Amino acid sequence: MVLNYNGSRWLAPLYTALRQQTCASLHVYLVDNASQDNSVPLTQSDFPEVTVLRMPRNLGYSMAYNAALAHALADGCEWVIWANNDIRLEPDCIAELARAACQDENIGILGPAFLGWDNDEPNYYMKGAHPQAINAMRRHESTPLEVDWVEGSFLMVSRRCIEDTGPLDPYLYFYWEEADFCRRARFNGWKVALVPSALARHYAGGSTASEKSGKFDRLKKRNYYIFTLANPNQAWGRNLIDAMHLLLVRLKAGWLRREVEILDELKVFFSTLSAWRTIRNKWHRDRSGGQPPSLSADEGSVQVEIIRGRESPA
Repeated sequence: MVLNYNGSRWLAPLYTALRQQTCASLHVYLVDNASQDNSVPLTQSDFPEVTVLRMPRNLGYSMAYNAALAHALADGCEWVIWANNDIRLEPDCIAELARAACQDENIGILGPAFLGWDNDEPNYYMKGAHPQAINAMRRHESTPLEVDWVEGSFLMVSRRCIEDTGPLDPYLYFYWEEADFCRRARFNGWKVALVPSALARHYAGGSTASEKSGKFDRLKKRNYYIFTLANPNQAWGRNLIDAMHLLLVRLKAGWLRREVEILDELKVFFSTLSAWRTIRNKWHRDRSGGQPPSLSADEGSVQVEIIRGRESPA
């Protein structure tokens, strides 16, 4: 499932890469968040094998995938891939993920290793989040490595894991939702794995690069605090301490750059903390093994327009 919002310039290269995958039985969906550009007409005319699931409005990351998920599962998909539109794949990426999935039935979520967009070196995500996997990645090892979370720009999750863990949490909307999903899955006993031999590239920010207001930066900060406060593996009091520590670390980093970042950080932190009852309810639900709703309360129901694709070309 390819998530898209006004990202037509990214779609043709990604669709082409998907056509070149060595994995059989691949059903591609475009999860379109009410794009105003040429995304849907391009898909219909040039890549008719793709099924379009068009949202009535921009539902962000979590709710758009949640709304589309039922359709993929109804089509019989046992594994679902959540993919950003600004992704490029090596030809055997999905096949390597599928092979790794067969090695351990307790693996519920898998992610690839990422190369730089314009080079063949591990990208910033690999160096920052998974440095222990870089040597295995360079040796093209296929043994999956168990990790805490994998990047949401491209990950593969099993039907059984989704049914047990529940949907992505709409409270996070955009940013940190994949880390939250991985943590809830691990809390329920599922393994999350990175596959060094499955290689992908992520441009990063392809759908949000034109945003000038700082909205997405503030949303990322907000959700990081929520993620910290809602950790089901710890007591609520410990999570509060960790959130305060995170604030101090970020304030120190902001002080070394410019004062406006400090003020913005404080605003985001106290605005997030003002919703402590909602966050504590999430913590309690996740800790007790409950599942979030598919949509936020103010969204109500969502009518998804389905434009069926044709059989993939030979």
